[in-house]
Amino acid sequence: MKLKTLFLATALLRLTALHGADFCVYEANYPGVRDYNVKVDTAILSIRPQGAYVEMELELAVSYAFQSWFFKNYTELEFLWSFVLPDQATVDDFALWVGDSLIHATMLDRWTAELLFSEVSSPVRHPGLLTQGFPDREGQVGHSLRIYPIVRNQSRRFKIHYLLPVRPTNETLRVWLPISQLTSRRSPGAETLAMVFYGEQMPTLIGAEPGNPYRTPQHGAWRFTIPLGYDRVVELVYPSPISGKYLFSSYADSATCFYQLAVYPPELPQERTPRNFLLLVDFNRFNTSDIDGELLLLLLKEIMQQALTAADSANLLVAYEDIAHGADSLVACTEGNLDLLFAGVLQRSFPSYSNLQVLMRAGADHLAGRYDSTDVVLFTNTDEIMLSAPSKELLADQIIAMFSPGTKIHVVDLDNTSSLVYNWETSRYETQLQSFFGRLAYKSSGNLFFLRYHAIRTILSALFYEKVSHFEEVETQLRFATGYAFGKHFLALHEGYYPFRFPIMQIGQYAGTLPIDVTVLGKVRLNKAQDRFTITEEGVVPGTVTLARAWYGDHVHALLKKPQTNATVVEIMDISLKQGILTPYSGLLVFRPEENHGYEPEEQNAPAGGPEEPGGWQGDPTSVAEELVDSLGVSVDLAAYPNPFNQSVRLTVRLPVGVGEMRLVIYNAAGQWVRQLSLSTQPSGAQEVRWDGLDDSGQAVGSGVYIAVLAGGRWKKTLKLMLIR
Repeated sequence: MKLKTLFLATALLRLTALHGADFCVYEANYPGVRDYNVKVDTAILSIRPQGAYVEMELELAVSYAFQSWFFKNYTELEFLWSFVLPDQATVDDFALWVGDSLIHATMLDRWTAELLFSEVSSPVRHPGLLTQGFPDREGQVGHSLRIYPIVRNQSRRFKIHYLLPVRPTNETLRVWLPISQLTSRRSPGAETLAMVFYGEQMPTLIGAEPGNPYRTPQHGAWRFTIPLGYDRVVELVYPSPISGKYLFSSYADSATCFYQLAVYPPELPQERTPRNFLLLVDFNRFNTSDIDGELLLLLLKEIMQQALTAADSANLLVAYEDIAHGADSLVACTEGNLDLLFAGVLQRSFPSYSNLQVLMRAGADHLAGRYDSTDVVLFTNTDEIMLSAPSKELLADQIIAMFSPGTKIHVVDLDNTSSLVYNWETSRYETQLQSFFGRLAYKSSGNLFFLRYHAIRTILSALFYEKVSHFEEVETQLRFATGYAFGKHFLALHEGYYPFRFPIMQIGQYAGTLPIDVTVLGKVRLNKAQDRFTITEEGVVPGTVTLARAWYGDHVHALLKKPQTNATVVEIMDISLKQGILTPYSGLLVFRPEENHGYEPEEQNAPAGGPEEPGGWQGDPTSVAEELVDSLGVSVDLAAYPNPFNQSVRLTVRLPVGVGEMRLVIYNAAGQWVRQLSLSTQPSGAQEVRWDGLDDSGQAVGSGVYIAVLAGGRWKKTLKLMLIR
């Protein structure tokens, strides 16, 4: 029952993932009636490179001035910003201006945070809440930021902070700017983005021209602006910090040492046949869920830059209202050429219809027998070929005949919204155009892929990577003078594919001293290559606390990919609450500054003592354990099983001799008295007490985090409990 309930809660959380960005307001009691006429007054993005990561701080000011008839009698509304970040992003801060004060959010479990923010019966209305959903199959995570209140013609300012791994190329590091998070089809969104980039060299922008760039030496930053638009896609490129063979950065807190390593892989001769690609994109924006045309093109560019080399050639044709050409002919797949290729087809809106046949004709005319052994890759989500089986096969044969003999046609069917149809000849269910696309691909010796059954990253990797153009496995071995490394994670955007010429990026923990002997291994089939070098103290770049947050964030991402058992969820929530990392099981809540929300930070280490009367408990509800030990090393003990629990929890209490009178009280995460449990009058030893999830009045309490406090005299022990209904 407990596992079933937890899995149900997990499934409900997965439904919160959103796609795209929206800004809207609504009355709190009627969240289904929304007005999207919210203006983004200012948008400021600060980017600070941190080796294999970048710190991003996005500050917004929003206002609502539209005189909506439905909201004419409401002076205070609730604001919602729905946006998407990559699943590798680690959100670790949300702050909101309340008056002239900037209030940083507190990390709570999600159930408690949402209850405290949304509880309409409470006299306290907290002003801000940030939550996130689970990653979808394409690696996108929906986030929801709510603010209360927003008043007409009054601006509200807030900011979020997150870490994001960069995308390495041979000599540069790249990151997509969060343009889609600031623009929307339904909302006005932001018109201009003010940029602050901390670095010696002005970064390169692909997809936008920086406006009024200037440097502020006192801050070590470049400042400029870029125009925004719903269809705009902007990539920021700056030089790689790798000096020579590697970049090694470390940071140590009171208990743990963290490191990040970026190192070029060993040299290995490439044995491959150069390939020619003509990419054809036919995308109806209403025929695919969970992915849009812009994301498709961005992922396509990322994988092509990693998988292809200057020996390969490619061109790109995209069906908008007309056919957009990336270039006039096939071009060598250098880093610069691919930038130009995609710049020629981005920044436009995809239509609400298919243009498949016109696109195929344009592709055939573009090749027109000029290239041998070309791979034509068709990306389409059309469902508009309303022909019977023989006519579909005839049309497929006619399309194949338009291309030169030997041309392979690969088809990626992106339609995942149409229902399956039953094929009486094959006695199985198929996609709407499976027989047509199958004829195109198989008769031309190509391949057929379905987005319905595979993630787009998997499909693209299968198309463009060759077994001899990348390492199938890589490994970095670190041998310290004393000690060892552990908890290592590769920052691989495409796991299982490691390009020969791109740096391998890794993050981990260690306990030891330098120097470090490093061995980098790469494997291709039966061939192995390795490189060795030594890192001394002089080669270490000092890191910051950001390095620790990056490791914990990446560790949480790895845990979220595992089956969500009770143990996994508890570990994720423990890291989230201790390290301040947002997860699907937690929320960042901004408390009202004048309200007592259950604990005060300055009182966390106050002398222990039991509560005198029902009311607030002045302790830290995020503290897992707290105790006093007498001079003989004897202490009280408190344990719980199961935890998390669904119906009831068994609390085991152990008391030393002479402890005196003790009380066991349950508090909620806001520090409010919930239930006092009766203890045995026996003077010492172990005893078991059951809490059935009811308060003192016999009413069932809701899901959330609760704190059991065992206290009396000079003794005190606290334990965090999680109730999941």
